[in-house]
Order: sequence, then C-alpha cells, then structure tokens
Amino acid sequence: MKRIFYSAGLALLLTGSIISCKKAPADDVNANALTQGEKDLIVAAGFNGNWAERTAEGSYLIEGDILLTTAQLQELVGVNPNELIVANEEHYRTTNVVSLPGTGQRTITVRLGSGFPSYYSTGLDQALARYNNLNLRIRFQRVTSGGNIVISGANLGTSGGGCILGRASGFPTGGNPSPGFTLSTSSCATSYLNTANKADEVMAHEIGHCIGFRHTDYMNRSSCGQNSNEGSAGVGAVWIPGTPTTVTGTYNSWMMACTNGNPAFSSSDGTALNYVY
Repeated sequence: MKRIFYSAGLALLLTGSIISCKKAPADDVNANALTQGEKDLIVAAGFNGNWAERTAEGSYLIEGDILLTTAQLQELVGVNPNELIVANEEHYRTTNVVSLPGTGQRTITVRLGSGFPSYYSTGLDQALARYNNLNLRIRFQRVTSGGNIVISGANLGTSGGGCILGRASGFPTGGNPSPGFTLSTSSCATSYLNTANKADEVMAHEIGHCIGFRHTDYMNRSSCGQNSNEGSAGVGAVWIPGTPTTVTGTYNSWMMACTNGNPAFSSSDGTALNYVY
C-alpha cells in the first residue's frame, strides 16, 4: 500500500492531508490496540507488533498496506532462520514467493474490477508492461474475468493519520500470488490517484506485495521521513543479494514505504526482481 508523506524532495505534497498508499507514521496513535498474544504472533511472523492494527473483519493491517489473516501470519512463523540474510536497509522479499515451473515462465493473470476511471486501465497496462519488459520467469496478463490477482475498489479511509491509497491482501500462499489488492476510492486517495502514471505507481507497488516483496526501506521507513523498523524478528524478511546495503529517503524503488511519485523501476529494482523471478 503506497502512501504519500509530507517531506521536501522525497514525496508529493498535497493540500491539507497526508496521503498514505503504504502506511502511516509509527508515532501516531493506533486506535485498534492488539492483545499481547496477537502482537507475539505478528512478531513471530517477522513484523513489528507495534506497527499493526486489527481490522473490523478480524484480519491484521501490517505496515499500513498489507492485510494478513491469522492463518497467513501463522504460515510465516517457524521459517528456517538459515534462509534469512538480514542486514541494514535493502530490498527485501518475504519467505513466501510465487512458485515457478521447472523450466519456462508462469503467467499470472490480473483483472481490474469495475467502477474505475479509464486512466486506471491505462495505468495497469503500463505497470504490467514494465514488469514484462524485465523478461522475468513470471509474466503478467490482463483478463476480463477471473484472475489470479483481482483489483477492487473501496473506501479504505486512513491509518495512523495517513490516507490509504491501496491495500494488498497478503503475500503469496501455497506458491500462488496474493489474490489481489484494493485501491481506495476515498476523496483523499483519488485526489492523488488522478493520472495513469500515479495509478501505475500504486498498482505496481501492490503487485509487488502480492508476489512477495516487502518495503525496500523496511528497516527504517526513510521514505516516510521516519526511523522506524517494520520488524524482522529473524523471520519473514530476506535480503536480496546484489541490491544496495543502504537506502535513503530519496532512494528510488517501486517498493519504498512512501511514494516519491515515480512509477519507474530502478536498476536495483530490476536486480531484485530478476534474482527472485
């Protein structure tokens, strides 16, 4: 879930509001307090138990833009720690990724739900083309019915003082991508998502979560002007070799916690995507 934060030179400034497509500041009060048992589960799954909230439906909003169920959290618990390389601030993936065939490519179908402006369709085409231009072993294809990843719309409101732009429905499970994500239809969200490029930026980010990527600056959320670790707990955050060992708030990556308004993949994004897929 990508978000926009007030910070000169790194994010877009919007009149009267902080836009959050990813997540809200760590020092804001969380209205949906968790029990200690819930926090323990979230930490064991590799996230910051203080950077999560329970939704009305009983799932957990993690890092401001990832919606995980109890079962999904439990699946991330107990991963062999030898599989993890945790350093400072780099590109990260989760322990759950999309499975690939022995040879060749796997096609992931994507469907844009109804009710969106026409430029959202253009933005999705752009996002999928950018992924496909990297010649990965996963390919994305738009469909008009069904779909491995389905994009829906709903008023997502705010989280921790920021306006939510989008929210992924978890990470890959059972070797399959997360089933989709939601783009917010709130007025504060649509005031930002007003061009094809901005829709492209947010959708590409949420697709990244759906196929198993965490925020590039997960160690410090520097893109949001913060210094707050989203949590590793020794599980659920795997450094991707070949990516930078330090990133700053102005660093360009499609998986930074807060948006900088640039939909393009950086060279290190390409390295991360090619290493995993």
